[in-house]
Amino acid sequence: MLRKIVIAMTALGALSMSVQAKADSWFEVEVFIFERDSQSLEQWINTPAPQINDRAIDFITPLISTDITGVAAGLSGCTSNDWSTELTPDCNDPLTSSTVRSHPSQVPVEVAASSPQQAYLNQGPVLLAQSQSRFKDIIRTVNRERNVKPIVHLTWQQNIQSKRYAKAVRIFGGKDYSKQFDYHGQQVSNQSNNAPSNQLSMSDYSTLGNMMQTEQVNPVWELDGTINIYLSHYLYIENNLALRKPTQKLVESNRSEFNQFDAVNTQIEKTMQPFLQAIPLTQNRRVRSGEIHYFDHPQMGIVMQIRKMPQPTRVKPIDLGEPTPQSLPQSEPSQAIQSGVIQPYSQ
Repeated sequence: MLRKIVIAMTALGALSMSVQAKADSWFEVEVFIFERDSQSLEQWINTPAPQINDRAIDFITPLISTDITGVAAGLSGCTSNDWSTELTPDCNDPLTSSTVRSHPSQVPVEVAASSPQQAYLNQGPVLLAQSQSRFKDIIRTVNRERNVKPIVHLTWQQNIQSKRYAKAVRIFGGKDYSKQFDYHGQQVSNQSNNAPSNQLSMSDYSTLGNMMQTEQVNPVWELDGTINIYLSHYLYIENNLALRKPTQKLVESNRSEFNQFDAVNTQIEKTMQPFLQAIPLTQNRRVRSGEIHYFDHPQMGIVMQIRKMPQPTRVKPIDLGEPTPQSLPQSEPSQAIQSGVIQPYSQ
């Protein structure tokens, strides 16, 4: 009797695993975004910057950023898989996290894992290596066109779900404008004269952590937004992106004057001031897997493909040979830089 119960439980476990494998709909996604220098007559100056979903999957930040707080404390940083799980709130909410991160002034065009990757059961989305992409010929053809600048190219594997449960992917690239503008496009005032002195006595080191936290500035990327792919009988691609470009904006300001009767006259002055406009690309399109889709725009272009792939059937093995973070010298650069994945962009 006991033997029959064990056989029945084993059969139910295998059946549930099979049902789970069939319920998942994993696809391979490849995205290439480029900017074009177009003299468009459309006006986007008053368009607000896109609202970024803090819960979106972020493949790029773990590769290009350096966790200064973690290095100082001998802790490890966040991986791209950590960014997509619920177990690491600090990774999923970087804007309110107490960690201090440094970012490069420009995101590399090629964002990829250092070695070929694959999806596993009960794991999140996976960023693939550059060798696993298929847009090499397309990128070469686009780069031959005049007035075209590539911004970002990446490939990943993701379990595509219904719109209610789908997780968007954070996409950003290009320059960092945070030294000139804030996230909403307003010019950053020059406060170098009011900056604290760099000379600290031994008794001042206790406040160094607070200074690092208050001085941290989040990057303002040239391209920023999300791409959400979901299933509703058909595949859908929902783009919510914005391309930032420096321009001039007419700003109203109040100027007060005293007249001969000691009364205050308030005059409104209009002046042109630098402004970082956000040019939106917001589209929702039904697509078919395997086809190459092009999203056209006066200022940029997006080439995407959603490919069918073998569904994951294996559980990710535990790697016991990885060195602990404490054994790594604090002075060594990040693994992404050592492996040569992050390459500087050159025009």
